[in-house]
Amino acid sequence: MIHTLAEGEVRGIVFTPNDAVRLALETIEQRRSYIGAGVRIGIRDVDEYLLPGRPGELITVMGMSSNYKSGLMQHWARFTASEIVRENVVNECVVYATWEQAIEEMLAFDLANTARLSATDVVQGKVSDCEMELLRTEVGARRVMTPIYLIGHSVKEQRKRPRLSMTAIEQALDFIKREYRVSPRIVFLDYLQQIDPEEGQDRRMQVFHNVHKCKDLGLSFGCPVVLGVQANRTVYREKWGIPGMADALETSNIEHSSDKMIGVWMPKTTYDVGKTLETKEHDLEVTERLLILKVIKQKLGPAGKWWPLYVEPERNRIESMAVSVEPIG
Repeated sequence: MIHTLAEGEVRGIVFTPNDAVRLALETIEQRRSYIGAGVRIGIRDVDEYLLPGRPGELITVMGMSSNYKSGLMQHWARFTASEIVRENVVNECVVYATWEQAIEEMLAFDLANTARLSATDVVQGKVSDCEMELLRTEVGARRVMTPIYLIGHSVKEQRKRPRLSMTAIEQALDFIKREYRVSPRIVFLDYLQQIDPEEGQDRRMQVFHNVHKCKDLGLSFGCPVVLGVQANRTVYREKWGIPGMADALETSNIEHSSDKMIGVWMPKTTYDVGKTLETKEHDLEVTERLLILKVIKQKLGPAGKWWPLYVEPERNRIESMAVSVEPIG
């Protein structure tokens, strides 16, 4: 089907030389007043290299299953929400849409993180009376004041999982903005291959179009969008398990549409714990806690650097280690 534009829509995509210069100068002037402004990931060493997320950007986090894509995104969401609270901003929020985890499971990680408890234990109900009281009172109250709005499904409410297409996500964001009078500082979508299709084409084309819709979402709401992306299984055959730009499952559009691409790999999913990974500068021991993060792509900035990070998945805690190096050749 050929899509034609109305007269007003045509005018909206044509920019005269005067229009283009005016818009560029206004943007530069605005950024002069807020040098370094934008949304940061909340990992010290990475933030020194990765440019802050800007309005309208599509940032992808790519990796294989069980390699901490969701964990990184949830850490990032929590950090951004804490920055909103620290800055005493009352009309902004973080929005996290999930197609996999129930809302109760996500909050268990949030509450466990705040209470410094194991989320594994909390999810299973292995908490003492004192710990339960802490979760009900101090920790629960703190989470209520944390501006993270969730889009997804609840196990307790016993409803079918909603058909979360990109249109549904946009409607939910409009509802949040209208009903609660807050605008998203950043939106997380977890993850691309689970987004319900709307197009009448084959699966690959549906995923292709959803990437464009994710990008459009950021432009519509004036915030960066972080999109979790499943990598191809071929990554498992590589000695170094960080995916490349072309490794997104079912679509190459990620490579073209992303403003920033971040790859994640937990070496324990490829090698036995205790194995030594030999790199050009440092040897790394594979542990249960080792996460490798790499900036695969960054428009207007450097790319290629990677970091070993320390992770506690049961508490969704991520910390920098002492090493940051260039990629293996």
